[in-house]
Amino acid sequence: MKAKLIILIILLASFGAFSQTATNFICDDCTGVSHNLFNELDAGKVVILCWVMPCASCIGPTKTTYNVAQSFSTSYPDRVKMYICDDYANTNCSSLNSWCVQNGLTNTTKFSNAAIKMDDYGSTGMPKVVVVGNYTHHVYYNANNTVNINSLTNAITSALEDFSVSVSGPVMENDIQIFPNPAYNQVSLNFTSEQSGSCELTIFNNSGVQVAQPGSFNLKQGENTISVSTRDLKNGLYFAHLKTDTGMKQAKIVVSH
Repeated sequence: MKAKLIILIILLASFGAFSQTATNFICDDCTGVSHNLFNELDAGKVVILCWVMPCASCIGPTKTTYNVAQSFSTSYPDRVKMYICDDYANTNCSSLNSWCVQNGLTNTTKFSNAAIKMDDYGSTGMPKVVVVGNYTHHVYYNANNTVNINSLTNAITSALEDFSVSVSGPVMENDIQIFPNPAYNQVSLNFTSEQSGSCELTIFNNSGVQVAQPGSFNLKQGENTISVSTRDLKNGLYFAHLKTDTGMKQAKIVVSH
């Protein structure tokens, strides 16, 4: 009886061993473009990490994952990204690209880089599919060897909706007051900080693409105001992200010239 209990504990520990939070990486894809995972998640992207050998058994689940990802292309344009990663970065990019082309996985970003580790997400599988998203860098889906279409679709939907909810209001201790809103040529962000420090302001459009980075600002304890120009922004909805030493504040900005 004691032996069975020990085995059960080991199995439960293994099941919960993978992190519920993504691990950041900063590296180039197979075309030489640099990616910072956390920056992309902070911008509203939902990233599907799919590790392959590549191998024959990888094809079916990977194509299923691809089809699910593509199903969001109209309702959430440029928000759901599929990254196909060589399992241990021991297959060169040329071979990985050829495998993707042969199997119709064209609208994906390919990586053969040891900085992207599937071991960070528990046990390995071929393929291994992980969905990460939101400014919290949460892991919404983690599966080995096979893919459940409904579970994967629900995971991506949850990641998209969670980000939409988070940008509709404050995610830290106090609101950001935006004025004027709609903004014409300039907008001011007023908020309260519990401590002095610094913050970095970044502005994203409604598709989650970074369109401006006004820079870093010093904060004082108490009320702070940051004013930025909106002259170069087209009319539309934007999201201001304020990263501070203690967390993130987010708010909507409407620009109307």
